[in-house]
Amino acid sequence: MTDVTFTRPEYTAARYRWRLVRDVCKGSETIKAAGDHYLPRPNATDTSQDNKGRYEAYKKRAVFYNATGRTKHSLVGAVFRTWPTLTVPAALDYVSKDIDGQGVSIYQQSQSVIGHLLEVGRHGLLVDYAAVKAGTVSKADELSGRARANVASYPAEAIINWKTRQIGGRHLLSLVVLREEVDVDTADGFGIERAVQYRVLRLDAFGIYTQEVWKDGSSETAMIVAPFAPLNGTGQPWQVIPFQFLGSENNDSSIDDSPLYDMAEVNIGHYRNSADYEEAAYLVGQPQPWMAGLDEQWRDHMEKGGIFLGSRAPWILPVNGSCGVWQAQPNTVAKEAMDAKKEDMVSLGARLIERGSAVKTATQADNDSAAEHSVLSLVVSNVSEAYSQCLVWMAEFVNATGETFYKLNQDFSQISLDATILVALFNAVQGGKMPEGDFWQYLRDRGVINPEKTDDDIRGELETQSAGPDLDDDEANLNGGKPSNP
Repeated sequence: MTDVTFTRPEYTAARYRWRLVRDVCKGSETIKAAGDHYLPRPNATDTSQDNKGRYEAYKKRAVFYNATGRTKHSLVGAVFRTWPTLTVPAALDYVSKDIDGQGVSIYQQSQSVIGHLLEVGRHGLLVDYAAVKAGTVSKADELSGRARANVASYPAEAIINWKTRQIGGRHLLSLVVLREEVDVDTADGFGIERAVQYRVLRLDAFGIYTQEVWKDGSSETAMIVAPFAPLNGTGQPWQVIPFQFLGSENNDSSIDDSPLYDMAEVNIGHYRNSADYEEAAYLVGQPQPWMAGLDEQWRDHMEKGGIFLGSRAPWILPVNGSCGVWQAQPNTVAKEAMDAKKEDMVSLGARLIERGSAVKTATQADNDSAAEHSVLSLVVSNVSEAYSQCLVWMAEFVNATGETFYKLNQDFSQISLDATILVALFNAVQGGKMPEGDFWQYLRDRGVINPEKTDDDIRGELETQSAGPDLDDDEANLNGGKPSNP
């Protein structure tokens, strides 16, 4: 029996961690909507309506401080403080504005991917080619955008099954099953319904890449798109599945740890402490007046006339009577627990960009001069490598030649331009002690030069600039052929 819905055991085991971090990053509304999944219900065995109402009030008073979500957005912002470097053939110029066919640029998509990796440590990119009709794609179709290579982004939850097998000296993906949710129009044409389908990517027995699509029905799944073999730009079938895993540690098919999981756990603990603290403040936070030394007759007399508070409503007490206002002492236990967790979250967030908190592979280390790396820099390196590979596959789909390259910023400190260093580097270039390309890269990293300009682009602009109009000749023409006096 075919079971396209089968999920890997490690995928099932990771779902709890993924849900926790996803919900925490979404914020207070999502956390509170989950009810006692994150905030235990007092007197859980009491199913009375009164206890349910008390829990709703208990939950509403709690404050969820979303340090995890803010940290994620700050880290993504730190990566894009300096614009990425993108190099593609002319046929792929459109990726800078629309890489997925839905108007999302490679910059926007990679921002989203970094956010996903920080949350759950796993993501996937599928390079595909939307053909008009198999074997009948014209150049006009490509230019109009009706048929072109694109990159589809898949969150960790959508990648439910995968396999690898050794072919020659390489371990290649042989199966990937992707769970997709698609919109289906209702019968009246106005509403929509969500339907589930499964996209199956596999290498067949002959090592040819094929795709097929299954629909999830009420009783069973059924194939709605028969297996077909996408072709590359030369009309040949693919020998690999153009699907790229991304991880917080490396880009293989294994499930990596979530960088923000520890912070999310502490964030939930802070939320629970807040619920207890706000409950205590509500119950005993108000000042409580008290009286002593009253007999029954005096008590009844005061109750009959009513008891009022304030300087214009003095209390008349009997001999030896006394009164006062009782104020509860601060609940320091819950407050101290909240403050400690807040400090823990600050520390955990700092660890994500602290050098020496992650270890790169030998290949990654070869491309980096520093021996120590942060968790964020490792995530960024993995994203850069994954998109560079996807761009190579896109070029194969459209049969485009030329360099393909995508690199994200890995220096997360505020970059400043040091005038002394700038002069020294310029003199080194002028004296033949430093390549001009390295000097231009220094200026690119600091935002002085557009990071998308290649060395050839810069050299051409400088040559055009130096070959500008001769101002002396123009001045002579304005003066009837005679140059003006100096």
